Amino acid sequence: MRGFGLLLAAIAAVPARPVNLAHAQTTIGDATAMGLTGSCDKLILGKQKLADSCSGKLLNMSYPDGRVGFYFILDDGRIVTFSGMDAPNPTPDTDVVKVDKVIMGVKGKPKDPEVVAATGTCTYGNPYKGESTVSCDGTMSNGQRFSARFTSDGKPPT
Repeated sequence: MRGFGLLLAAIAAVPARPVNLAHAQTTIGDATAMGLTGSCDKLILGKQKLADSCSGKLLNMSYPDGRVGFYFILDDGRIVTFSGMDAPNPTPDTDVVKVDKVIMGVKGKPKDPEVVAATGTCTYGNPYKGESTVSCDGTMSNGQRFSARFTSDGKPPT
């Protein structure tokens, strides 16, 4: 988990700048990163409704052990991540992640995110075929629901 916290800190420390569309994926250590631009249609953690705070950027990280994370980047620099293990693809152009934790960046403490066990799923379509959606739904260990929906603008991943 220490490495994951450092990754969040590294992501939070990178200043916002235009994205180079020439690179569809980036390797960070053994993980692969892919960025999408678009709209955050929904981001709810319990009673917190955060969609209006979304930056319109989503980062997808895939790790060699099958773990996948969807990082919703907020305007104030915080990051909300839905993390879990890759599951079988329902179709050739969709995938499912079984969410087992929700990670919330704490403002002013990028190296100390709040990690909450969770049960749920994220489903997503093929971003290389135009507009695609990432949808996450489930329940955190504190009994509160989470729900998120990000729609890409149809541009290729970066």
